[in-house]
Order: sequence, then structure tokens, then C-alpha cells
Amino acid sequence: MDKIEISTKLNINDYIKATFQLFYRKWSMILLTVIGISMLLMIPASNNFFNKFPIGQLVFGLIFTVALPILIYINARKNYRSNKRISETINYEFDNTEIRLNGESFSANLTWDKTYSVTENNYWILIWQNKQVVNIIPKKDFTVEKLNFFKEIVNKQTGLKNKLKRD
Repeated sequence: MDKIEISTKLNINDYIKATFQLFYRKWSMILLTVIGISMLLMIPASNNFFNKFPIGQLVFGLIFTVALPILIYINARKNYRSNKRISETINYEFDNTEIRLNGESFSANLTWDKTYSVTENNYWILIWQNKQVVNIIPKKDFTVEKLNFFKEIVNKQTGLKNKLKRD
């Protein structure tokens, strides 16, 4: 086998889940959430200590723990609906030199040497073109054999940030 082909179509729920995972993979966002939860949990103690209700603490706690996830969700839905290419069926073809993408309204050839990084988590293979642009491929669209061959291809690339799981 010298190449593999994967066909995938992100639905809105997959896109929202991926957006949340990408957003909360940053330590700064996790820290803000922990601070928000801490602020909310300390409201009773602050109320007793200062003898008045800590409205600022409540507001910031709610922003970090409730408003931020709601905004992420709303923006992910809006992005999915406004960018029709996200919801297209995309056929990927991987070989040792390039990645070929064919969507319903576009096609592209990307060389591995210009690809920034490839990462893997429990649900996704993420092919980063740069620090902000990522191609999301659900792992459920790979067979075990295709996933292993994909990892072989990625592991052969020099200069590519490779964060694939070791089997």
C-alpha cells in the first residue's frame, strides 16, 4: 500500500465538539475555568467575611464558567453554518509526499514539508497547516489498517511536529 484514501463529513455536533476540545486544550483556558469555579465556590465565604454580597466575584465566575462556553458553542454553530466547506464531504488521499483534499466545491494539494503539525486525540486526527488552520478528520472514519498506515506516513516525515499516539 503506497497511499490511503479517507472520506469524511463533519456534522455540526462533531464540529462543536472539536471546537471545544481545541479551545480547552490551552492551559490558559483551563486556568480561567478553574479560577471561575473557585470564585463561585468562594462566594459564601466572601459574603460572610465582607458582610455584603460579592457581585463582582459572581459576575466574573459566571463569565468564566458559563458565558465563555456558551459563546464558544454559539460561534462554532455560526461558523459551521456560514462556511459551507466545513460541512462538505471531503476525500483525503495521503501518500509519502503530499495530502490531496477533494471537497464538493474545492480541491487542494498540500505537501508534508509545508505542514506544521499532525496531532491525535481520542476522537480526531488534526492536520495543522499553521498554528491557526487545522483539518479535522474524525478517527471513526479510519479503519485500523488505514490509521496505522497513516501513522507510518506521518512518522516518515522530517521536520513535521508529530503528536500521534503510540500504539
